[in-house]
Amino acid sequence: MAYYLLSKNREEFMALVRAQGTKCTKEVREFFNENVEVLQPRYFRLELETLLKAEQLGGLFPGTSFSYLNAQGGISIARVCSLYELPDDMVNPYLYVFGGHMMAPFYAMEILRIYYKQKKRLLPFLTSGKEGNKGLFKKLYDRKEGIVIKTEYDAYCNIMAMLTSHEYAFANYEEFTDDDTAGNLIEMYEFALRHDLKEITLILCTGNPYYDKRLLAEWMYQLKDGKFAEVRINLVLVHCPLFVTFLKHAVPEARFTEIYAGYVAACLGPLAKDTITFDGKTTSEKPERYLMPGVTEADWEPFRDLIVNFSNMGWPNYQELLYGIGHEEAVANIILSDLFARNSYTTEEYDNGIRATVDRYKRFLDAKPSQSLGDYLLATTDQKFFAPKRDFRGYTD
Repeated sequence: MAYYLLSKNREEFMALVRAQGTKCTKEVREFFNENVEVLQPRYFRLELETLLKAEQLGGLFPGTSFSYLNAQGGISIARVCSLYELPDDMVNPYLYVFGGHMMAPFYAMEILRIYYKQKKRLLPFLTSGKEGNKGLFKKLYDRKEGIVIKTEYDAYCNIMAMLTSHEYAFANYEEFTDDDTAGNLIEMYEFALRHDLKEITLILCTGNPYYDKRLLAEWMYQLKDGKFAEVRINLVLVHCPLFVTFLKHAVPEARFTEIYAGYVAACLGPLAKDTITFDGKTTSEKPERYLMPGVTEADWEPFRDLIVNFSNMGWPNYQELLYGIGHEEAVANIILSDLFARNSYTTEEYDNGIRATVDRYKRFLDAKPSQSLGDYLLATTDQKFFAPKRDFRGYTD
């Protein structure tokens, strides 16, 4: 039996929420996806001004750095840089692309080619991550053919191969199993162990302008754990500036969509939850991340609609903590957001959007194919694709 999602049967929907234990786990979301029919897209509006504020809150900008305790018993420094100016003193640097955001490989390509132009050094490509968004992208990954298939890291390798070469993109390909931020770090540590690296620098590229603070807050806190003692992991985070296009055939992560809104909400929502200060002060029984600058004093009201109504990748406690929403209502909001998001995209939309973006980007690079990847990178334009004159840049041609 299918339950039809209409405003007039809100009580029937809420009864179904309660019948599933008032939870929004992966299994519960799948139940609703199979049994509740979304008849039509809902009205959706996402203001550029809100995104700019979200980038200011969730993003970190070049020149920023953080000192934190490491597993080696000392102090490490996480550095934030731009796509076009990496530090000179990186030890065993790997261009690490992850996070599920399908624009990330394009940012990574900018890092790769400009760094090669500057240093004549090819950064090795590394990626991981399954589908960690509670089944939201199941229809994408559970396919036999396509660009975005199997896992996030498979999709990233496929896209990077389209931009560079199969040999380069798949050089460090391994089977990964973790599907959350914490697990990704553990897998990178184990990767370094398998390759006999005593020290490694992860150049973090997520393609997500709003993810910087959450990512560093969680990984810096993890890296003090003794289980990371055998490999010193250095963090260089590259801020990926806000980029939105008005082309309908771009991937949903590059347009004003339900998917895009979900990424913003998932990055901002956790920043104030289960935090601990850098000097060890906390009110949480189980802290998960450092309290980052600007979070406590932030005005969260501009993000209420995003976090309450479009948090398709998040959890209800963000709504409860930030806006005082009751648990039952918060769970229902998450499930509704998940349903609308699952029905907001098609698999063809992703693959066609990636092809269109690759074609557009290669026209920008203006370089002929070469037998050598290095020669190809040198031949590309000196212009910078993600270097806007304003805080926002999208292409419309």
